[in-house]
Amino acid sequence: MTLADAINAYCTSLAANARSSLTVAAYRRDLTAMANHAHVGPAMPAESMGHSHVERWLADLAATPLPDGTPRSPSTVNRAKAAARSFGAWLATAGIAARDPAATIRIQRTQRTSPNVLADSDRKRLVREVHARSGRAAPRDAMMLDLLLGTGIRLAELTGLDCSAVDLDRCTITIRAKGNRIETRFMHSELRRSLRAYLRWRRDQASESPALFLSNRGRRISDRQVQARFAVWLRWAGIAPAGLSIHSLRHTFGTRLYRRTHDLVLVGKAMGHRTTEATRVYVHDDAAALEEALEALGR
Repeated sequence: MTLADAINAYCTSLAANARSSLTVAAYRRDLTAMANHAHVGPAMPAESMGHSHVERWLADLAATPLPDGTPRSPSTVNRAKAAARSFGAWLATAGIAARDPAATIRIQRTQRTSPNVLADSDRKRLVREVHARSGRAAPRDAMMLDLLLGTGIRLAELTGLDCSAVDLDRCTITIRAKGNRIETRFMHSELRRSLRAYLRWRRDQASESPALFLSNRGRRISDRQVQARFAVWLRWAGIAPAGLSIHSLRHTFGTRLYRRTHDLVLVGKAMGHRTTEATRVYVHDDAAALEEALEALGR
């Protein structure tokens, strides 16, 4: 079996084990780059892959800048290392290689940076401006924004929602989360009231699609279309888009919830995180809160 064939089989295995399509695509890109490396080659027998091949590829990757001349970020290199480690373990487990060719690779933990979030004043202004609009798309836009800010769901989870996913009696929505997992998210009372009204409006739309949110053509709205709407919303509210993306709404939810609860476990559960490590990014440096806490020690 050639290295290229092994990569294809490995990616098929990832998909069969419900790894997200984004993860499969990213690992495929990294491993294909490894196979095309000058010291390897896609035609190399997979069983001939050794530690030196993997290490030399990763060393060259880390030393090679991006096309614009900027160095590769540690997170990019770590993702390539993760792909190599997972692939190497699979080669050994599947009996294709006698030993794991990536067993010597270690991933260096990188410091998480605080995510880009909306300031509270900007969040309120954004909600106010979107809700003040009229027109065919106005109810849909307002409801999408409310769900993103009120539940912290991801963009793909939002666009994948069907009308049947909403359970107003149980106060939940059911989503297909990252990793193809089926999960539920709690909705607060104000969000449920908005959804109840929106569902009445949605039933009046002439579409056979089960989707909760429709495009102007009556089909399920796409991720790209929601991203375009987000840019329009920012323009309406007069908010500079620098550093902000649709994912910033999820970060805003996580940040607000942490500031209210100071409970990483609770925030992680609300956001569908598998580990608290992923939730720690919402523990922002807050000088005022720190000063108040230190002052309290002296009382």
